[in-house]
Amino acid sequence: DVKIVPFGDYFNHDTNWEIQGQYDDQGNYYAYTTYDVPAGSPLRMTYTAGDSSNPSFLFARYGFLDESSPATFCKILIEPVTQELVDMGYSHERMLFYRGSGEASEEVWDVLLYKILGENNPEHQQILYAAHMIGDYDTKQALHNQYYSETLSALKSHVDGFLAELEDLSNRTVGRDRNVHPRLPIILQHNEFVKQVFLAVRENLMYK
Repeated sequence: DVKIVPFGDYFNHDTNWEIQGQYDDQGNYYAYTTYDVPAGSPLRMTYTAGDSSNPSFLFARYGFLDESSPATFCKILIEPVTQELVDMGYSHERMLFYRGSGEASEEVWDVLLYKILGENNPEHQQILYAAHMIGDYDTKQALHNQYYSETLSALKSHVDGFLAELEDLSNRTVGRDRNVHPRLPIILQHNEFVKQVFLAVRENLMYK
């Protein structure tokens, strides 16, 4: 649910937060610190229920960029989203690119392999899904090893394609009047954040 909380809305967002809130049965909101906060320190909360992995969500909903986010959604979009896809880890909170290491989360590799197998070998796709659901690591890893080159190629292609899209979007802003488009600087700042994460991932994939 989305609620307006007077005074509670004054708490800023941060990945490292001090404030946690909850509602009672009457709808009253209570905010409390999670540890002893020294005097003069900021009081911050999370706007994402503890998940700071998708700064694009915060940007779209609240209009600011959380540059403290350790990762961002990998931007792989698959339609339709089936229950099996969700079971494999398809979600904005789990399919992550990490900005420090340039690593892709396990769910990125799992979902990509699941998609590739669905297009080329449905029998192996179902073996992968069954192994994932029962925790059969050996079978799952064997399929990852067998199709590694295809999965790696697909991931590289996605990263390169998305970086090209970001470059195109940036080029379209050249010459735009900031007075007419006042949100343009923050949009470009967000795109640059995502770009740097994707560049880190691309560099990391070069050594795979």
